[in-house]
Amino acid sequence: MDNNKNRARIVLVDDHTVLRVGLKSFLEEQQIFPLDVVAEGSSGKEAVLLVEKHNPDLLLLDLSMPEMGGHEATIEIRKNNRLIKILILTQYNESIYLKRLLEAGANGYILKSARGEELVSAIRSVISGGTYIDPTMASSILANKFSANLAATTGVSDEELYAKLTAREQQVLKFIADGLSNKEIADKLDVAVKTAMVHRANLMDKLNIKNRSKLIQFAIRVGVLNIDK
Repeated sequence: MDNNKNRARIVLVDDHTVLRVGLKSFLEEQQIFPLDVVAEGSSGKEAVLLVEKHNPDLLLLDLSMPEMGGHEATIEIRKNNRLIKILILTQYNESIYLKRLLEAGANGYILKSARGEELVSAIRSVISGGTYIDPTMASSILANKFSANLAATTGVSDEELYAKLTAREQQVLKFIADGLSNKEIADKLDVAVKTAMVHRANLMDKLNIKNRSKLIQFAIRVGVLNIDK
């Protein structure tokens, strides 16, 4: 009997080599749910090619990578392969990323902060035909639904809110979404840190947004931040 026939075949794609090597070793040590990493890649383009070449049971895919991100790769793979299971492994816990990936055809979404046994559970669930969502994202999903319901109630679209921002505030929104600190934003704009903080406070007040996570969600929705880069 060939024991390899009972092992789930995985293609692993992440642009961080150390993480990829560690994950491969961890996954192939599993005994209760045996796994084989049949190929590795470091970009979305490689993911598309490796899936076509190896036809694995599951693609474990990072979201943010050079050349082509996980979102775009998922869309491309789904054009020709409806059967492969795709599990997104990422550091981003904003619900807008989750929504976009599930819409693109991903079968699961788990954070890199998850414990090893949680990752194996997610892989098993997805390969078995289920949909896996990292449990820590439940609250952000509910918050996003509340935000959407509020927008529907007020009748004000994201684009209309964005248009109310000054050009400078739109710049600051982009910098915040890119992860820059107040000091880094001030350096980019060649202004004092307090001035950058004022712009930040003003735009958050106009958008009625209280934290950076929701600012990122807003930036993605209006096209200021592209999740494939």
